[in-house]
Amino acid sequence: MNVIHKASLVSVLVATISTAAPVSAGEPLWPPPTANWAGTTPIVLAVRNGDQIFAKRVGILAYCADLYHGAGDTGLQAGKVDVQNSSAKQALQAQFGIIGAPWFLDGPFDLMGHYGAQNVADYLAYDDSINRERDVEVIDGSLILPTATQLIQNFDILVAWTDNNCGQPIPTSIANSAANALAGFITVPGKKLILTGFAFSSSIGFGNAIFAAGLSPLKKGGPALDLRCNRGTPCPIGACPAEFFPTGVPAECRDAAGNFAFPTYQPFLGPDTDFACGNMLASVNGPTSSSWATALASPASLASGATLCFNYDIAAPALPFLAINAARNIIAINAFPPDDSDIQKFWFGCILGNALQFLSGDNRCTTQTCH
Repeated sequence: MNVIHKASLVSVLVATISTAAPVSAGEPLWPPPTANWAGTTPIVLAVRNGDQIFAKRVGILAYCADLYHGAGDTGLQAGKVDVQNSSAKQALQAQFGIIGAPWFLDGPFDLMGHYGAQNVADYLAYDDSINRERDVEVIDGSLILPTATQLIQNFDILVAWTDNNCGQPIPTSIANSAANALAGFITVPGKKLILTGFAFSSSIGFGNAIFAAGLSPLKKGGPALDLRCNRGTPCPIGACPAEFFPTGVPAECRDAAGNFAFPTYQPFLGPDTDFACGNMLASVNGPTSSSWATALASPASLASGATLCFNYDIAAPALPFLAINAARNIIAINAFPPDDSDIQKFWFGCILGNALQFLSGDNRCTTQTCH
């Protein structure tokens, strides 16, 4: 993706939210209805146990994060020198007689382009078993700073996270605006939320409003990453039973004779009579892993009344992976789905999709295992 295209898109987004337009009752307030952005007519996907399952309008809301999977890998940013301070940038520009030009030298660019929010949208479009979304839109939260009202009018489910592109710590104005909007969104009956990425970091995460009682299943922590999880040695999620080993692509647990067994997971903590945790493992037939996690403590980071579904399968101290609040309308995933190396792991993507499906009202489990 080239920079000119990106600049044009920013202009379009700004114009979209700044242009007043009349709206009809029930129509989205933002963007204007003429954008054909978010539909309002319910679409029934299925009927399960007598309940209608409706397609959902999904917003992928990324704050201080890369949006596009190609950012930094192509166009004007490709191959540029990693310069992380203004004096070094100016000296390099002066060396080539270029004064004041918009060179993109603020890298490190080897960390860009792999983590775009569009990766999540692409996965939801790719996985044809995820049929619960109707519209999927990627939103630059730190640029738009959408309000609760705007989110309520346009989306049924939000997948929201933060990254470090705005500096460390995240500007208070952005962190608080995001948290207030999300907290206001989730107060409306039927609205659902997945918190992920570095949302839980006390440095680059969301503001306090979304961590109020009954909301985020995980408390703020960190602020640093848990360095046991990285791209070279990602932290495992689930493990094969004794004498079974990950085999094939995607890897399933098989023994020497080729017999299959489901992976095991660290025990959950908290009420789960609705099999919410089991829903996260529907059709997940193998272990997976994540390259990123905020340094949280398990179970100390679990919010009051929430259920800790799974920890990472690593040695002590325990590290939480996925939790759900008591109201069953917010799921916390302590990972970073925009990472292309993780979202393309088949079972990792399935867990994210299952979280979305559970929040859409499609509870498929009749037993805790739900395989």
